[in-house]
Amino acid sequence: MDDTAATTVTNEPEPVSLLITSSCTNDRHKYKRILSQVCAMVAQSLLMLNLGMIISVPTIVIGALHNTKEDLTLDDEQSSWIGSIMFLCQPLGCILSGCLQGVLGRKRSMLLVNVPHLAGWYLLYSAGSPLMLTIASALMGIGVGFLEAPTMAYIGEIGEPNIRGILSTFATSVIVLGHLLELFLGYMFSWRMTMLVSGLVPMAAIVAISLIPESPIWLMTKGRRDEALSSLRWLRGWVSAEEVSEEFHALEVYCQESKNEFKSFLEAKIRKSAVYNRVPDSEFGTQIKPSIVNVIRDFLRPGILIPLRLIISYFFFFHAASLTGMRPYMLEVFTQLEVPLTPKKLTVMSGVLQGTGAIACICLVKPVGKRALSLVSMSSCAMCCLSLGIYTYAITHQWSSAPMIPLLLFCILYFSMNLGISAIPWLLMSELFPTRGRGVASGLCAAIFYIIAFIVSKTWLTLQSSLGLHGCFLFYGIIAVIGIVYVFICLPQTEGKTLAEIEKDFAKKNGRQVKITKPTILIK
Repeated sequence: MDDTAATTVTNEPEPVSLLITSSCTNDRHKYKRILSQVCAMVAQSLLMLNLGMIISVPTIVIGALHNTKEDLTLDDEQSSWIGSIMFLCQPLGCILSGCLQGVLGRKRSMLLVNVPHLAGWYLLYSAGSPLMLTIASALMGIGVGFLEAPTMAYIGEIGEPNIRGILSTFATSVIVLGHLLELFLGYMFSWRMTMLVSGLVPMAAIVAISLIPESPIWLMTKGRRDEALSSLRWLRGWVSAEEVSEEFHALEVYCQESKNEFKSFLEAKIRKSAVYNRVPDSEFGTQIKPSIVNVIRDFLRPGILIPLRLIISYFFFFHAASLTGMRPYMLEVFTQLEVPLTPKKLTVMSGVLQGTGAIACICLVKPVGKRALSLVSMSSCAMCCLSLGIYTYAITHQWSSAPMIPLLLFCILYFSMNLGISAIPWLLMSELFPTRGRGVASGLCAAIFYIIAFIVSKTWLTLQSSLGLHGCFLFYGIIAVIGIVYVFICLPQTEGKTLAEIEKDFAKKNGRQVKITKPTILIK
């Protein structure tokens, strides 16, 4: 059988109603159910808060030490490494996370990530040389890359469909709060004291995450049924087993289907048969262990590749529309455009606008949906990029200038990017990938996000010297317009859908007919 025929046996498992609300619960339990999921989300959001604080570290450290007369000073080359090495190290953390979280679980992975963060904050506080600052930045970069996949996978696996989007949006929006918090600490304290105080956040995260349960889906995939039931009871409002019996049975069927499908895939590879035959439970134990080649082939199935392509493309269009490459040179660009704003005011203004956009995203993601928010956010950013290009071209040719125009456009850009395109691709990571392969796929997406960020940042000056500043704005604006078309065509609506229903949608996109089989619930 050729490879094309072999691919036909890799159908996704028949979706079931996963993570549905049990009919046994009543309105009185509704708020307890939501509260328990919010508690879990708040605990893991401390990691996202720490991430936002880390993002501000280069701004504080380089601002305090660049070309100063202090004992510890940074020249241009050292500053560039401290400002960029996080991007280089984050993909390493993403790959490690994708490989380890399937073994360690979501909870232990979220606990482990605090180790490099604590080490990084301490090294920054006690640094006596640029080398120590560089090592600390590298450790933090690895930690940032490591944390994103398990945190987003955890929220996607514990949340009910009707509130999963809000939970995910809030978790990612906490990054903006961390950014503001670190800048405020930097304003209040010296840079060393700021690093020391910041180390309290990962310590609090260790305590909080220790108190929440592991993902019930991950526990079920590892055969730990009793622990999965206990976790689900905690996450649905500390209820009895009877009150989550329907949902738990659906979860069992879903995980078993995923397991059976992979084993059937291996059987088909061995027999080289073009017919998809389910293997009876009694034969599971006799099958050979999957080889690395078969595991890779299984990962490359359409159920993984289609959302992988979607999210990576979304990340690319986000970096273009939000002018990620310009951020290290923001002050230089503002000076060139003669925007009437001091650096401190610029920092505060950008942070407040990003926070406002993130709050608006939290409020709108459920009623409006990720698809509509993405289109509005991407369209607004594209308009700002193109308008900045036209304005910059005009003042380059000595036409009349109005410094308030670029200031207003940048304000709209900062707000719009956090209204949708900054947070939504990370939310999609928690929803679109199937359970089998979600950890590795999420880690791979996060790694590619930072690789793209490094490329656009590293090539900004080269692009500016070739096209001019106006050319950079117009170039990324045109890419953002293409992104609008791509999102309109390819991004599905996921609000209110179970994880299994989302998988079914992607199965349809691959041209396969998938029949939904609802589990039979036996109530004694």
